[in-house]
Amino acid sequence: MIVAIPMDRKKDIKVDIIKEVDPTILTFPEFLDNFYVRYIRYRDLNFRKKFLRVFQKYINEVRVAIYPDYQYDLAWLLKKYSDKIWVFPLHKKEEIDFVVKHGFKWIGLPHRKKWRDYSIQEFIKITSEYGLKRWWLGWWSSRKFQPLHLFHGLDTTLPYVCAFKYGLIWRAPREKPRKAPKMNPLDRFRLNIENFSKFVKSLNISFTKWR
Repeated sequence: MIVAIPMDRKKDIKVDIIKEVDPTILTFPEFLDNFYVRYIRYRDLNFRKKFLRVFQKYINEVRVAIYPDYQYDLAWLLKKYSDKIWVFPLHKKEEIDFVVKHGFKWIGLPHRKKWRDYSIQEFIKITSEYGLKRWWLGWWSSRKFQPLHLFHGLDTTLPYVCAFKYGLIWRAPREKPRKAPKMNPLDRFRLNIENFSKFVKSLNISFTKWR
């Protein structure tokens, strides 16, 4: 399973912490999330241009990229940069025709129901029918972690948001996060990454069995 923690479109100490704790976890710029390119810091109106600029800047480091939402005329990226893993964010079931036509191998399930017109069950059925790999876009709910066993990749901001926004120590799914407001935020973040890495490794055991 490929696991990523999306970050702002710049390299900083948080990226270093992730790689120190677990080098197998992808983060910026190895994992390029079009949502973060568009909304974090600048809220660009023309995010197509910004996405391509960031992609080109880190072209040799990008391993997985989330294809820009609804930008159907950028399919040339798949052929020109076929060495990258391109994940198509499926918002509408009718987009599967575009996915098949352009040879995407990965499609992503947006975690928020309002961003898609189908259920997880329908997503599993579609991907099975077309032999596509599944990516969970923005896994967030610790209580709903069992479906992760059906996915080949995922990204999440849980360790980041818990540490910096809520001052919490994330421990594991279904375990209540611990409050640690007086702890240095970066120390909280490191601990969250350590706990998340342990969870991912335990998940991979079951995933291997499932596959």
